[in-house]
Amino acid sequence: MDYNKQTNRTCRRKVFIVESNIVISKRLVAALLATDEDNALAYNSIECTTYSSQKDFFETDPATWDLVVTAAHLDDGSGFDVLSFVQGLRPDVPVIISGQPDESGVAVEAIRAGASDYLMLTGHEMITFPVTVQKCLALQFIRTENDDLHAELSQSLTELAVANRELQQMIQRLEIAARTDDLTKLSNRRWLNLMLENRWEEAIRNGIPLAFMMIDLDGFKACNDKLGHQKGDEILRLAARVLEANCRSIDISARFGGDEFCVLMPHANAESAVEIAHRIAGAFDEAVASIDENEMDVSMSIGVSHWKITNPINADELVRHADEAMYCAKSTIGKRVVLAENKCAAA
Repeated sequence: MDYNKQTNRTCRRKVFIVESNIVISKRLVAALLATDEDNALAYNSIECTTYSSQKDFFETDPATWDLVVTAAHLDDGSGFDVLSFVQGLRPDVPVIISGQPDESGVAVEAIRAGASDYLMLTGHEMITFPVTVQKCLALQFIRTENDDLHAELSQSLTELAVANRELQQMIQRLEIAARTDDLTKLSNRRWLNLMLENRWEEAIRNGIPLAFMMIDLDGFKACNDKLGHQKGDEILRLAARVLEANCRSIDISARFGGDEFCVLMPHANAESAVEIAHRIAGAFDEAVASIDENEMDVSMSIGVSHWKITNPINADELVRHADEAMYCAKSTIGKRVVLAENKCAAA
């Protein structure tokens, strides 16, 4: 962006000159407000205010400063005092320190102290002073633009981070919803099938024990028809809570469909799978009994299959063996859990 054009479109820049020598002060003002067409600092873009002492300058409003020019030596102080004062209140405002040509050491010290430039008073201020002021104002403009761009970039990055976090949270919610049964909050059939294939391949490849449990709620249909679907949904949620509370952390409990549930049990031998099945059935009986419903007669029949016992050829056959064992449990009076074998046998 063209600084000169930008300056012409904005308000006049206020330059404060702190100089005890009135002759030098007038010379600087004259140089700055020259009407030469080649002078980049046109009269209508600059407003000069002069002060003969730092005390008077210290009483000005810092909000009005655009650029400060101060002599290195003042009657009541030092240009370094003015520099320090400006840096403390408006570190964004450039400060030019002026001095005599034989004060090169002062020039170096001024730049090290943070002055934007050092103006040597050689008598050619009509040329050197406007150029120095123009350079400082241009640099200030560039720094301001750069700070604004950094602020905008920081804001954009913050907004992007927030949007990205919200997107990740939405994706996580969608992923959970995609694998969760709405009513029971257990895994759904789709997620179960995916996990079943993974665990089956792991079992075959590494010889890791794998068991599968199929569960049916006996008496659920009659209870649902008699007490209503709301009570039926309550029973299904109760069964889900019982499964979650009594399965191991590595087990995957799921709603298979309707009033049927299942549990995928990696790293489980047949004995431990049967033991967990009995624990689930007993816990469900206790949970149902705790509900104040005399007409609620619901229990669980559970079939358990193990890949090392029935030797299924694939994961689907492992599920089918557990399903067949479950129906054996339903048809065998007094038996709640059946382990699938070559022939249907109560566990």
